[in-house]
Amino acid sequence: MWSHKTVIACIMVVVMSFSAFTTPVFATNDHAWIEKAKMAVGILYSQQEDGGMRMHCTSTAFDKTENGYLFVTAAHCIGSDDSTKEHSANPYSKSFFISFDETGSNAKKFWPASPIFVGYQSRGEDFAVFKVLSNESWPTIALGNESTLSDGAQYWNVASPLGLGRQIQEGIISNMSLDRPIMSGNINWKGTLVLQQAGVGGGSSGSPLISKEQKKIVGFLVGTIGSNTIVAIPVSRFLAVQNAVAKDAYKYWKAVRDNSQDLNPDGSAKKPQ
Repeated sequence: MWSHKTVIACIMVVVMSFSAFTTPVFATNDHAWIEKAKMAVGILYSQQEDGGMRMHCTSTAFDKTENGYLFVTAAHCIGSDDSTKEHSANPYSKSFFISFDETGSNAKKFWPASPIFVGYQSRGEDFAVFKVLSNESWPTIALGNESTLSDGAQYWNVASPLGLGRQIQEGIISNMSLDRPIMSGNINWKGTLVLQQAGVGGGSSGSPLISKEQKKIVGFLVGTIGSNTIVAIPVSRFLAVQNAVAKDAYKYWKAVRDNSQDLNPDGSAKKPQ
């Protein structure tokens, strides 16, 4: 039903557990800000052949364009790399949508999401960006700079673990750079952020780490090691890939994009111009 990456370290107990063990505590003046930030976080879905919607991961609006918004999520939520050809995962075989997970009597809305780029996971570039065309007024969360932080930095995380809807969690960055090379299949977690946080589960992938100090995104959650150590990719890597794509210099995505077709009559899967 949802995507989440897990690596079981040989020195750890091979049991997955996502039970909460802390309770988020927010300063009074943070409540309004974090509620606004929560509204920038959506859930990535794809439409199935029978018309039903399948949840994949969490996504975040980080930029407003002239006619819509850009959302970032994790590349592994889209699929696996083609490591033989060194291509990013192909997002054109499905129709993707983003929902803000309306609750209560409000009908859920699904906004068609067009792929802008998908990162090459095997290089540790586990990012994907979609564009949603809309004249709605939605909040966005700006991108920050993790290099100004240090071990023990605190953050908020807004995600939809286990498909249970958007939830606000908090945690600390326990290590700013993982120095144990963890590579398995498409997973490359060398030099990633190591986190300690409660309440993470399948569906949390792609969700933002929002620095309490900067009130900006400093990383994106991508998976777990063992039962209680969480991994995030720093925002600086995302910015590097985004810059390369803008210059048409990111070969891992270019091949996928150039070979894509418009598979959806509504235009939601057209390759970017």
